Amino acid sequence: MRKDWKYILYISLAFGIFVAVKLLSPKNYDWSVTFAHDDKNPYGAYALNDLMPGLFPGRRVSHSYQTLYEINDSLVNSENIFIVCSNFSGDKEDTEMLLDHIGEGGSAFISAEYFWGHFADTLLVQTYDYFFKSTDVFGKRDSSWLKFANHQLDTTKKFHYRRDNIHNYFSRFDTTRTTIVARNNYGQPVTIRIRIGNGNLILNSTPLIFTNIYLLSANNYEFVSKTLSYLPVRDVAWTEYYHAGRMEASTPLRFVLTREPLRWAYYITILSVLLFMLFEMKRRQRIIPIVKPLSNTTMEFVGTIGNLYYQTGDHRNIAEKKINFFMDQLRAKYWLSTGHLDETFISMVSKKSGRSEEEVRHLVDAINKIRAKSKISEEELIELNSKIEQFNLNA
Repeated sequence: MRKDWKYILYISLAFGIFVAVKLLSPKNYDWSVTFAHDDKNPYGAYALNDLMPGLFPGRRVSHSYQTLYEINDSLVNSENIFIVCSNFSGDKEDTEMLLDHIGEGGSAFISAEYFWGHFADTLLVQTYDYFFKSTDVFGKRDSSWLKFANHQLDTTKKFHYRRDNIHNYFSRFDTTRTTIVARNNYGQPVTIRIRIGNGNLILNSTPLIFTNIYLLSANNYEFVSKTLSYLPVRDVAWTEYYHAGRMEASTPLRFVLTREPLRWAYYITILSVLLFMLFEMKRRQRIIPIVKPLSNTTMEFVGTIGNLYYQTGDHRNIAEKKINFFMDQLRAKYWLSTGHLDETFISMVSKKSGRSEEEVRHLVDAINKIRAKSKISEEELIELNSKIEQFNLNA
């Protein structure tokens, strides 16, 4: 019996070291492109899913792994259809269902690098990959940008991405009923809106901009939110079939194996049963508790604070905090005194930041006007935020 306990001790020690290494080792990110709404890795869409309620307030966002034809019966009235994938190849049934839904007043948004099959042939849509087919692109910078083409939006603002992630554009579409929404730095259309009956179909050729790595970078969330603003504020049916396939758990075991915590629990249970059978469990041991790693609640905290300020409508308070943070940046970066925002201050900021005095003066005037008021409007807050971000972007 003493000999058996020695083997049990060795195995338990090895298993304990393995668990400790797994818990203490840094997390390895999975760089696979999933577009999954619950994936927090760089190319997942967890941030986009978190952004959806703010874009469609009071509306339901449902998720499925079904084709367009299959979700037809579950659509309510003119519900929005949302699809993000690498390749979209709708067959005849999917295309007819989608066009009927849009023609009756519904709207749809589809983002994919390539459009194939009956869908592309019906709408006369074709995308082109300039990154791998152009002869001069490899001599340019490894970064590119997108901007809006619609003059109702800010057509001067640029949103920067890796060039090899936004290298597709629409090379063919029906110009008689199509409006270009956004272009890349070559002037090529990357987002278009097609009028169909009483509704609209918005197509995008750069789906990676909707992933976590870009939505959480700089101000790129503005490009996504303004692009999705072309959809009316209605319920959203988000289907992930065209990238992930049918991921529903048809059996309890399949559901367990598709969830990492449950999968590890399943493996540990099997290992425990094998150990029980091997050593006949001559003495019952206390179950080793599993230490659950701390969850990242940063986004939830930011969302809670943002909603608190939004509900109270205290724009003056938010603006003051934004100004104080900006002044602290100037003191830390340029060693400037921010006690008096006079002409001397404007001249010093201009010299040290490389920005023109006129631009710095406009920013300082905006700050002084807000500080002189007890209340400000939402538009004034947005204007101040835009000026500060523009200063920080180019400084």
